[in-house]
Amino acid sequence: MTGTDNDRGGGWGRGRNALIGRSQLLILLVLAFCLGLYVDRGIGLLSGGPEGIGDELLPPGGGEYRFIRCAPRLARGGRTRPEKGLKPFRYKVKALVENELKSGEAAAVSVYFRDLHDGHRFGIREQEKFSVDSNLKLPLMIAYLKWAEASPLLLHRRIAYPDPHEGNPADSGGLEDRYENGRTYKISTLIHRMIAANDGQAYAVLASNLPPAYLQRIFKDIYINYDPTKRDEPMPFSAYASFYRILFDASYLNRDMSEKALRFLSQAAFRDGIISGVPQDIDVVAKYGERVLDDRSTGQSAGMKQLHEVGIVYHPRHPYIMGVMVRGTDPGKSRRVARDISALIYQEVERQSY
Repeated sequence: MTGTDNDRGGGWGRGRNALIGRSQLLILLVLAFCLGLYVDRGIGLLSGGPEGIGDELLPPGGGEYRFIRCAPRLARGGRTRPEKGLKPFRYKVKALVENELKSGEAAAVSVYFRDLHDGHRFGIREQEKFSVDSNLKLPLMIAYLKWAEASPLLLHRRIAYPDPHEGNPADSGGLEDRYENGRTYKISTLIHRMIAANDGQAYAVLASNLPPAYLQRIFKDIYINYDPTKRDEPMPFSAYASFYRILFDASYLNRDMSEKALRFLSQAAFRDGIISGVPQDIDVVAKYGERVLDDRSTGQSAGMKQLHEVGIVYHPRHPYIMGVMVRGTDPGKSRRVARDISALIYQEVERQSY
């Protein structure tokens, strides 16, 4: 009996100790969770102002994706899945382009189109290369996000916003907020500023803080024959469209980083080109650039300006990549030409989808 009582007492003691151990573990887990919330909130408080922009664009905890191919609205069956491929309609776009050229609305026009579901594609003078100095911002963003996959805290690293007299001039891109020169901002915030506002200063500071090999690696990995160190070297639409394909497919960056990149692009303040040609309820992610062209023979400005824009239009059945380049002396006319081409392409895709 005594032995039995001792056994029972010992068993109860072991059970009690286990219960206390589990209770302590539970308390520690709760404290760790609360500490995590405090630290996370502290990071947000330290950022201040526009600093929160960028961090919130990633689906929390593997939340629902919106812009990559596996997004529910793109991957599920029913209305979002195309029932048939698109029939050729290049001739309609070409007719519009020729009309714009004859009327003097533009001096040169190039167009690129690719259906992201069935691969149908066409181009009009698509091999004509355009200056990509401004559009190097897109591969630069991809390079940083690729780096962040291996170094998760990278996007929270802070670097100083440059003096306006150094590097490339800033372009507010229509955004009203102004960043303070010399103040430090998180890399994720500067990436958002560079993409959404087309900010040359944010681009300059991000480019100067990225090892050159990281950007070169992007072009090599995606098999684009281009040297990013030669900033004035032109690039054809088909090559530049590759960046959008890998983001849409999440085939180079992981799903979270691909989604983040596309959400940055969806925040672009420029609304006068491709976006203005599609219905307001249709998502568009795009990057544009405008540049004054020089007469290389004389070194003097020829008064010719170039607008180029490439992006993804999320038509519910046939999401597609389109690019447009317009050269002319009147930026307003160039933007209207880009809008009209975008509108025609969307209307034709819509007509064939139902």
